[in-house]
Amino acid sequence: MRIQSNAAAAAGPIVHALLAGLLLAGTGTAIGQDDRWPDLEKCELSAAGGRITVSARCGTLSVPENREQPDGRTLDLAWAVIPARSSTVEPDPVVFLAGGPGQAARDIAPIMQGPFGDVNRTRDLIFLDQRGTGGSNALACEFDEELMMAEDDFDELERQLRSCLDELDAEVEHYATRDGAADLDALRAELGIENWNLVGGSYGTRMAQVYLREYPDRVRSMVLDGVVPSRLRLGSEHAEKLDQALERLFEACADDAACAERFPGLADRFVELKAQYAEQPLAIQVTHPRTGVAESIDFSDETLAGSLRFLAYAPESQMMIPYLIHEAATTGSPERLAAQALIVGDQLTDTLAIGLNFSVGCAEDWPHWPAGRDVSGTLLGNSMQELYGRICAWWPADPVGVEFFEAFSSDVPVLLLSGERDPVTPPEYGDEAARQYANSLHLVAEGRGHIVVTNGCIAGIATQFVDAGSVDDLDTECMESIGPEPFFLDLLGPSP
Repeated sequence: MRIQSNAAAAAGPIVHALLAGLLLAGTGTAIGQDDRWPDLEKCELSAAGGRITVSARCGTLSVPENREQPDGRTLDLAWAVIPARSSTVEPDPVVFLAGGPGQAARDIAPIMQGPFGDVNRTRDLIFLDQRGTGGSNALACEFDEELMMAEDDFDELERQLRSCLDELDAEVEHYATRDGAADLDALRAELGIENWNLVGGSYGTRMAQVYLREYPDRVRSMVLDGVVPSRLRLGSEHAEKLDQALERLFEACADDAACAERFPGLADRFVELKAQYAEQPLAIQVTHPRTGVAESIDFSDETLAGSLRFLAYAPESQMMIPYLIHEAATTGSPERLAAQALIVGDQLTDTLAIGLNFSVGCAEDWPHWPAGRDVSGTLLGNSMQELYGRICAWWPADPVGVEFFEAFSSDVPVLLLSGERDPVTPPEYGDEAARQYANSLHLVAEGRGHIVVTNGCIAGIATQFVDAGSVDDLDTECMESIGPEPFFLDLLGPSP
């Protein structure tokens, strides 16, 4: 565990947040849910293929697609609220900003309702699908899972993206982060909310920070989980950070007696696999774990990269990587590795609006991509640079200026969360953002991956933070108990 605080006055942990929450609850307004949301329909939101659901109230917000033409085409943006359970409700709700870019906020509602269940006692939880996602005119494109893994097949990917763009009913140049932030504030104004608390995950942390910069008086507190620092061009450091996460995982295996004995020389086996599949891709048949359909895949070093990139996000799938690499290296069969990656790739294509990913990337990141960057020696290589360079040459975009990436100061309380083994937004990003915000606390969860607020301990800390509206005096002792998942030593599951 690592804790870094920039709060103006940081004291030791005391049992204070609960009392603060009870005192604050007395300032709200007693009113029934039906009276508070009379114009919204009851709805059921689902996630994880329908396995997790939550009851909510759903509505739409009408906004101009192009704010420079307020009388032109409008968009109906989908949003939902999980009303506070208490009859006494705080005036500052919590609004959730999803990742991607391309994930819909309403899709994470069933997941976020769990860790923020205590917050939801006295505060409404609000989820607005960013324009271009979910129920807000999604810029959705469908791809084969194999294409998502084989990141070198740019000809086919470009062909499919051009076809997708032709079919989209949208002026996609108006679907970037600032557009989404303006939509968010339009919802706030529509609901008559003075200010609210932001919770952003991954790309959602960029959205949160852009909103804070442009509407500084509208934010009471901010939780950033999987932090994107202000200066980062999304995608430009993916290759180095994935290699870094894998190196840390291999080192952890070498330091674990059971893992080291079961998978000796893991780092060397990995290097050999990369070289082997780069020199001679292997034609394999993989039965899709979800559909049961056999699929033909040319397993190359690019496919290996795509597979491991997907698996490296969550701590549970991370701990399967040593077994899968060892099996592929010793048996010459990467089928199981490919099958596991197909599951994750399938979930990715189902949950992300890929068109929005390029609308954001081509407007914000690619125009300011770091010059001369060469990461050809990494697992991902220069695939991100080649992909953006190719697609952004024709994808409609309104490029931002360099000031978009400049750090700014704010006294708003900020809780920053990182996973020690996050392959895309590692702890050093949280450290960087913490230097920007004078009133901040950065927590690093040992052994965890991308997005950590769903951990029970961290959810409790986030609850304290939102209730108090301060990083001072948070009880973070439980962080000491957080650690990695056990390694998978065989097909029976993780080691005991």
